[in-house]
Amino acid sequence: MPAITPLLYLSSVDTATSQQQKSGRGDNFLSAGQIFKALVLEEKGAGTFLLDISGRHISAKSNTVLTPGQTLQLQVISTTPQIELKIITSSVNLTVTNSLTLLNKNIDLTGLIQALTEQSTSPTHHLPLATKNIVEQFHSLQMEPLSGRNSGSVLEGLINKIGLSFEKSLANGDLRSAGNSLKAALSEIAAIFAETSSIKESASGLLTIIELFQLAQINSTNDRQLILPLPLPFLEQGYLTVQYDQNHAQGEDSNSNANRFSLHLTMSQLGNIQVDFLQMQDVLYIRFRTDSQYKAEFVALFSEQLKETLTAVPQIMLTFSADAPDPMTDLIRHIIPDGDTLVNIRA
Repeated sequence: MPAITPLLYLSSVDTATSQQQKSGRGDNFLSAGQIFKALVLEEKGAGTFLLDISGRHISAKSNTVLTPGQTLQLQVISTTPQIELKIITSSVNLTVTNSLTLLNKNIDLTGLIQALTEQSTSPTHHLPLATKNIVEQFHSLQMEPLSGRNSGSVLEGLINKIGLSFEKSLANGDLRSAGNSLKAALSEIAAIFAETSSIKESASGLLTIIELFQLAQINSTNDRQLILPLPLPFLEQGYLTVQYDQNHAQGEDSNSNANRFSLHLTMSQLGNIQVDFLQMQDVLYIRFRTDSQYKAEFVALFSEQLKETLTAVPQIMLTFSADAPDPMTDLIRHIIPDGDTLVNIRA
């Protein structure tokens, strides 16, 4: 299980408060897929903590150290034979710090497939056919060249198959969509090969990268912005941010388009690059930001070639600068909410 998603096990419901007695709710007040918040009230020792969940004081077992006063966002994974919860995020991000080092890696299945292939027995003997197909299809899509008109559909297919809405699909009862995702396949592989360290570590690492992007979206202060990983093999790291206008965000105009989007990239030869796109009426504004003046001047040499490629746009305005930020530093700002730190100052 990746460090970003430690589990809690509810053990018993403490003596009901007067507020709980008035509510008249039974003990089975949680359902599979449900997402809710809990407050850590106290540490009771031996890995047991007292939580406040919707006014109920409930004991929970956890292998993760929790801190009194900490707010958790939890999801119900199972209700039988005991209630099993997954920590999605927490206010002090105690579980995030050990996973941030994975942000400099892309969602690349090459290592996992190699680890599976190196097993003494055929990996197909262990993996369910559906899981095997999901992994192979995703990897095959990654290997398709991004050229011509199909590049957009390839990228869309990759993003849709990752499983960024895995928990939401579970909560809505859409088990088919959740089960057809790369996240579901990686979770199953990590469980099946729990005793095979190379495969488990590879699958768990990929799961953590996916969940870090989910965490960035959850903690984003801009509710009109999407943060999407770019699982492309030629990128050391990359993600896309898409910002919608107010009407689109509120669902008032289903035909409304994104106002702007940005590519945040790290490439071996060019370093950090940010490309901002903004279209206003018939003019497309593109700003290339690199991490040095030399690189900015180099990229500018291809201005005319780019304009000739984008024939569908009447007018293109290009600008170049040497102020590209580190994309991972920017992403961490979404993962770590304002006011929180990477260090547990209470320790």
